[in-house]
Amino acid sequence: MNIIVDNIKFAYNGTPVLKDLDCNINKGELIAIVGPNGSGKSTLIKCMNGILSPQKGVVKISGEDIKKHKLQELAKNIAYVPQNKTRQTPVTVFDTVLLGRKPYISWKPSENDLEIATDIIDKLQLNSIALKDINKLSGGQQQMVYIARALAQQPEIILLDEPTANLDLKHTIEIMDKLSNLCSKGLTVVVALHDINLAIRYASNIMMLKNGKVFAYGGKEVITEDNLEFLYDIKVNIVKNDDNFHVIPTELLKP
Repeated sequence: MNIIVDNIKFAYNGTPVLKDLDCNINKGELIAIVGPNGSGKSTLIKCMNGILSPQKGVVKISGEDIKKHKLQELAKNIAYVPQNKTRQTPVTVFDTVLLGRKPYISWKPSENDLEIATDIIDKLQLNSIALKDINKLSGGQQQMVYIARALAQQPEIILLDEPTANLDLKHTIEIMDKLSNLCSKGLTVVVALHDINLAIRYASNIMMLKNGKVFAYGGKEVITEDNLEFLYDIKVNIVKNDDNFHVIPTELLKP
């Protein structure tokens, strides 16, 4: 399932955030949206999910406007993992993952719903914490549980807003490895990231967003010193090693 964002505009209280934005995301890609704070990354993801409605333009999945889908049906195609989670009342990891089956449940969970939640917990190696209160887990464990909940929706597209924020290196790599593996199995993943080096390492394509507009979109060829200096207003060095490279910030650009 692909996503087409066609000439969307979005403003908060008259303040433009997204401006005539276009992009096309294909099935099985891992797309990293990068850019400075306030560039519109989170807003774009919420427009893709139907949480926000653009004042102009359209978001399509498989060629059809997402507005034509009822929310329950849309949730079967697109899952969303937000950046900020509010503290919950005590609830187990298993029950949190089972909540991902909500679009399919009419009255109470079926045996199939329970089996799907169990299988996802097993595949993401969450068995040892399945009966623990999610509020008592580490940030990395919680994030993996929220990804498990999203996968329980059995979506074709998963949207994540800064899934590695405030995580240590181990949990960061663990989560990005999981997302990359899911893409290899056909899931489309769109992830907003602050870490440009994570984007380089994992993304099929990178979308550079600044002031509500896409100014570069593509593979590693878009990772140039000129592009990064324009994106972040900072001087950088790009260190290359065969097909791999790493961005090292050096100094702020003078205004």
